[in-house]
Amino acid sequence: MPGYNPAEHGCGIVHIGIGNFHRAHQAVYVDDILRKSGGDWRITAVSLRNPDVRDRMQSQNCLYTLCERTSGRENLRVVGSVANVLVAPENPAAVIVALAAESTHVVTVTVTEKGYCLKPGGRALDLSHPDIEHDVLHPATPKTLVGFLLAACRLRRDRGLPGFNLLSCDNLPNNGALLRDCLLSAARLQDSGLATWMLREIGFCSTMVDCMVPATSEPIAESIQERAGYRDTACLLSESFRQWVIEGNFIAPTPDWRSVGVSVVDDVAPYERMKLRLLNGSHSALAFIGALAGYTCIYEAAADPQIRQFVMALMRREILPTLETLPDIDFERYCSTLLNRFSNPEVPYTCQQVASDSSQKLPQRILEPLVERLRRGEQSPLLTGVMAAWLAYVFLGTFSEQGFPLRDRAAQPLVAMLKRQKNQQEFPARDHVAALLTHSGIVPAALLQSEYFVTGVRNQLALMIEGGARSALAVLLRELR
Repeated sequence: MPGYNPAEHGCGIVHIGIGNFHRAHQAVYVDDILRKSGGDWRITAVSLRNPDVRDRMQSQNCLYTLCERTSGRENLRVVGSVANVLVAPENPAAVIVALAAESTHVVTVTVTEKGYCLKPGGRALDLSHPDIEHDVLHPATPKTLVGFLLAACRLRRDRGLPGFNLLSCDNLPNNGALLRDCLLSAARLQDSGLATWMLREIGFCSTMVDCMVPATSEPIAESIQERAGYRDTACLLSESFRQWVIEGNFIAPTPDWRSVGVSVVDDVAPYERMKLRLLNGSHSALAFIGALAGYTCIYEAAADPQIRQFVMALMRREILPTLETLPDIDFERYCSTLLNRFSNPEVPYTCQQVASDSSQKLPQRILEPLVERLRRGEQSPLLTGVMAAWLAYVFLGTFSEQGFPLRDRAAQPLVAMLKRQKNQQEFPARDHVAALLTHSGIVPAALLQSEYFVTGVRNQLALMIEGGARSALAVLLRELR
């Protein structure tokens, strides 16, 4: 049980984007702080889309059971750090009021990459996005993360209140600065004075977060409830590993994060790159290749000797050389630990879940290290293979009886192109592959202009389509010897 009376603690944190990850990660750290030292640090959570989480938590006073499973061990705890859940489309004014409350000192964000409304393959706010256009023109009834934060900052400024610490916790490099630039870009269209106020009053903090939290299927929920001995409509599962690194650009009061194991550093960028490329990049590789090889879950793919060998070689040979040394990280141990975590059957991520919205994920996970290696004149057959596996996943998801569901809106133009090319016997010809990579909108010009990269993707894609993923992996691994 929480070990404290939740009702005795006020709210000092607003979290935007309440989902399983937040409830298994940031909310647990806050729960630890409340257990250890108390304080008014409970969380007002916000859903930007639907009432599902609110409806599941509301009837149980926002308490929920977290089940941590690793290597046959299981720990159940009731988390009490979430005080209430607001649903933005139902009452946008209530969200703005919560963000602008004098007691709100910290705002955390987990809205996934697509929640930032960025231009495809870039780091700039897409000002032509319909929801961003709406928020710029109708600031009192926002729809997006950017719109709500602008409205709250405007209200705080007009009331003479100070700002807050804004912590982006999504898998984007330099995410705090990215969120800052998005906000300022939109603010300047509304009120240049607001942009100046935000630069002075908001503490933009980049963070790196890590914890594997699969979707809560009905069997998972039933097993947790059976083990707990009570009904819990908001229970969830995670691994026991949990990591949070925060760039300490605080301007407002903040919890004692260090007291519960959070690392507060001057520069989070090297930790972000480590996680995005080693963990998230490998996770994407396992998702595509695992699905192509016929596996349903990530842990099945990670336990396959051939796929495991490929992923370890990917990390050691091509990703690690793009990272700078960190004094508190043993990279070899980190890579081995990652594969063990991926292989944990108690945390059953599906390949399809990890492969969703890949158009938003691949630029920072795979394409950035590819560009860095290209500039140094280094070949990258394994990273290139991941891009080929992505296109193979899209191709087979479009035509194969396997029917991978393509939960990636940005990939739909590629599906349309593939359907037009399907009857052409020469597919995947080099020009077809170049067109797909170009129209994906995510591949940097330096790679599109590299014959080695385009031809490499084409050759590996052809192997994957004609002979299957295992055939392509066998060729790749044989060439590495």
